[in-house]
Amino acid sequence: MIALGAMSGTSTDGVDVAAVQIDSKTQDMRFLGVLSAEFPPALRETLLLLQEIPPRFPSSSDPIAIFLQARKDLTELYAGTVNELLSFLGLEPGDVRVLGAHGQTLRHRPDLGYTYQMLDGALLACRTGIDVVNDLRSKDVALGGQGAPLVPAFHLAWLNGKGIYDQTAVVNLGGFSNLTVLNGQGQALTGGDCGPANCLMDLWAQRAFSLPMDSDGEIAAMGSPDYALLERFWTHPFFHQPWPKSTGRDDFSAQWFETCLADATDLSSEDIMATLLALAVRAVKSCLPVLVEQVYVCGGGAKNSTFIHQLRCECAPADFLPIENLGLPAQAVEAAAFAWLGAQYVQAAPGNCPSVTGASRSTILGALHCAR
Repeated sequence: MIALGAMSGTSTDGVDVAAVQIDSKTQDMRFLGVLSAEFPPALRETLLLLQEIPPRFPSSSDPIAIFLQARKDLTELYAGTVNELLSFLGLEPGDVRVLGAHGQTLRHRPDLGYTYQMLDGALLACRTGIDVVNDLRSKDVALGGQGAPLVPAFHLAWLNGKGIYDQTAVVNLGGFSNLTVLNGQGQALTGGDCGPANCLMDLWAQRAFSLPMDSDGEIAAMGSPDYALLERFWTHPFFHQPWPKSTGRDDFSAQWFETCLADATDLSSEDIMATLLALAVRAVKSCLPVLVEQVYVCGGGAKNSTFIHQLRCECAPADFLPIENLGLPAQAVEAAAFAWLGAQYVQAAPGNCPSVTGASRSTILGALHCAR
């Protein structure tokens, strides 16, 4: 079967859509292609506003109307990107069995029993002509799990398909980082979220340099980490909790960031960026088991050579390798994971990994919206 996956992550920069061919009998997978689309500035601004706690809406506005319009606009962007990828690959909607669609996380509070990824599954199914499976995190949360990260089960399936079973990890460097650790055949998979990766660096690039991001870590490379500020960041309770755990902008908000910076008025903007990069590296290092020999890197941070260099230095002797070595582009991994999760749904197979999320049992994830 051919499955598509559509993903917009915590970096809130755009949508990735990937196509994967999955053998229904052997479960062997082959990557077919990926296409990305940036959020229009107005949509990105609204999505970031909706993620604030509380959102700073004008007093005369209608918050529900703002939310619903953003959901429609986001879904239309998903649909347009899906249809462009179909055209690029020479596929018709009828060639695709399922579209696994993540949506945009607005709130993630599994400790309170909820998580919410904004998307109109019915509209997406109608616009693409493909059956859509979305709301893929809620069932895991309903079973007492974190609902995140969900990609480790896919990492396991993909790496096992390449003959890799142990002493190996996959790290996703998105807005936040997450880690998957393979412990050997027959052994439970471990993993979880590590902490902020690109999200705080992007925030600082926008505020201090009027840039969308610190491209290739060039700004961080010009500064030096301030260890007093780094330790202030590190006091956040999340870093000191054991797995299973997950996080997002609810925990590491702009307000929290500003509080940490209150006493850092003597630091240069470059030094603050370097400190944020050091924080992202420490977050990964703190979760990486010492027996891991190789770490495959994916997500937007895989393009940041300064980030990767510092990970190699701090986490030696573990070697950090591009996920492309395993036949997947770095930017396609999460979208491919949601294609796999959609395929798991239509095959009535579990999609979560309780040893990672902490759910009480494995389960089928998602809600189906038929295109017919």
